[in-house]
Amino acid sequence: MRSRLKWGDFVVIGAVLVLAAALAAWFAAGTQGDLLYAEVWQDNALIERVALTDATDRTIDLDGHNVIILSGKTARMASADCHDQVCVRTGTLTRAGQVAVCLPNRVVLKIVGETGEIDAIVS
Repeated sequence: MRSRLKWGDFVVIGAVLVLAAALAAWFAAGTQGDLLYAEVWQDNALIERVALTDATDRTIDLDGHNVIILSGKTARMASADCHDQVCVRTGTLTRAGQVAVCLPNRVVLKIVGETGEIDAIVS
């Protein structure tokens, strides 16, 4: 038996698409205005914390083991001398919460955000 779509089905599909677009726009707009920082950790110690702005152009060389490139509001692990290269294949980090980890060299590159607004008050 073959079923056909009714006009109510199109209304539901349209409502779901509109809701999905609104949620995507809300999440995309939520990161604007936040100050982003790139943090470089090695052996559980913070090596550097750099503010990511449009003018950021910096290369961080960790004793030849890992090379990190900060360009604009992005960060990436450009090269590593480890075998698996997972940290390099992670790609470019652009949002707060993204992380690239090189386990053999114990290096962590992460993007953290800082906002001027209060998220929650816990008592």
